[in-house]
Amino acid sequence: MDYTDQPAAPNSPLQPASNTRWIVMGLVAFASASAYLTRYCVSAANTTIQPELGIDDKQMGWILGAFSLGYFFFQVPGGWLGNRFGTRFAFAFISIVWSLCNVWSGAASAFTALCASRFGLGAFQAGLTPLSAKILKDWIPQKNHGISSASIGACMSIGGAFTVWMSGELLDVGYGWRGIFYAYSLVGIVWAIGFYWFFRTLPQDHASVNAAELELIRQSEQSIDLDPKPHQPESFADPVIEIHAAEANLYAPPKSKSGVDAAGDADETTPNPLLMFSSISMWSLCLTAFFRAAGYAFFVTWFFAFLEYVYGIDKGEAGLLTSLPLLAVVIGSLSGGVIVDGLLRITGSKRVSRSGTGMIALTICAVLTLASAWTSSAAQLSTVMALGALFSGIASPASWATTIDLGGKHTAVVMGTMNMAGCLAGFVLPIFLGNWFDSIKQSGGNWDQVIYLHAAFYFIAAACWVVINPNRTVFDRRPAA
Repeated sequence: MDYTDQPAAPNSPLQPASNTRWIVMGLVAFASASAYLTRYCVSAANTTIQPELGIDDKQMGWILGAFSLGYFFFQVPGGWLGNRFGTRFAFAFISIVWSLCNVWSGAASAFTALCASRFGLGAFQAGLTPLSAKILKDWIPQKNHGISSASIGACMSIGGAFTVWMSGELLDVGYGWRGIFYAYSLVGIVWAIGFYWFFRTLPQDHASVNAAELELIRQSEQSIDLDPKPHQPESFADPVIEIHAAEANLYAPPKSKSGVDAAGDADETTPNPLLMFSSISMWSLCLTAFFRAAGYAFFVTWFFAFLEYVYGIDKGEAGLLTSLPLLAVVIGSLSGGVIVDGLLRITGSKRVSRSGTGMIALTICAVLTLASAWTSSAAQLSTVMALGALFSGIASPASWATTIDLGGKHTAVVMGTMNMAGCLAGFVLPIFLGNWFDSIKQSGGNWDQVIYLHAAFYFIAAACWVVINPNRTVFDRRPAA
């Protein structure tokens, strides 16, 4: 079938709903998985690249952190790109460019070039999460946001787990790291071509979406009994500002041929950005994202090398053991999606569904991570940490669903802001650990201290959920007088 840019033909209301939305979610989920091929291949090749390019742990820390620095600065621009040009063009475009940046990484012959290419990779992958959230908002009914976001998060971890495992195996049998990088880059380019051919920014513009599916997509909050408890004050200050008309274009959703925005609704007023930054819920969500991301960053940057340094195991085994916590996150994310949607359906309370799930899951994760310091082998350490990572994964859909709740029709911008907090952790932690690892190796220090720090991240992330209120968007109010 040729999926041309034309509105779907009228359909009988008795016709069963088509399932194009799930094909779209499958494409987005695969993009999330394949993006991690290029994102984390450098982590598995860490100790292979260092002697070839003549760099040490401190410099490798900067290389690992460069990705997150680019990711940090381009989160909001990535969301804006989708709003300005539509998610169809934006997603395909960034996938091709980030793949070319990884080709550049594979061709790098010096520290500076590798840093620059990793920064570029991060800059163009920065749009992945906000664009995915925007597609979820436009294509998936709210009642399925938990399981849908869980699927995306799970595929991210599947991609990460597969990358470190496969890269370790390939390196162990003699394949060069440069060839591995090139092969991984090809996946993103092929995906971008297929995505652009099939996808449309709005479901009403897709030829295979019938009237029944379009009506199903547009069903939202009316079918869910939300928490009736009164809202608590959230603002820190009371500025009320006007946004210049030019800035309105930055946040305005794209219009379809029918004149509605990407959510299928009429035009809305441009939000005041200070409302977002004066929200306690927004700050707390960003803090929990920072510390949870710091814990995850250890697995996808230095954990592979940590196992090699501490236990002296080969790359194949290190890749397998590094993949265990990442696979556990997959199971946790899928379970968390069911839990988040189920609790909302049973209790009608977003606080229970989102905040309760996030706080309890991350507390258990922290306890198990701390317990891993008392294991005696690489396999035992990885297994216990994987159990903790499972609960970290359970908290992931709660974060995604809460971000959508707080963002409303401006989910891409709020998601980008939250993800910036995670990116900051992804930049700081690899550099810090690179210096710390170098110091521990030289001084013969205690490697368990790395585990203690890792557990502390999750304890703090859990505490942040206490004050997050997912019951209204950060733009639906004015700061209190």
